[in-house]
Amino acid sequence: MVPEISESVQTMLERWKEHEGKEVNVFKDFGRLTTEVISRTAFGSSYMEGKHIFEMVAKLTAITVKNVYTVRFPGIR
Repeated sequence: MVPEISESVQTMLERWKEHEGKEVNVFKDFGRLTTEVISRTAFGSSYMEGKHIFEMVAKLTAITVKNVYTVRFPGIR
């Protein structure tokens, strides 16, 4: 697991070297790093290979959160 995490961090640091002396959106990059590590350790593939799946999960989460209080179940208030 450590080699996969190390490789993901190395990839992020290489991207940061391209922006030397400029601002870097750390929030976005750490989010990408998190999904990259999860992809590599859990599924054995990089984030870019499974990017579509992560985008669909993010959309599904947004829809669920938006509608969580609008769905009514009989007998539950």
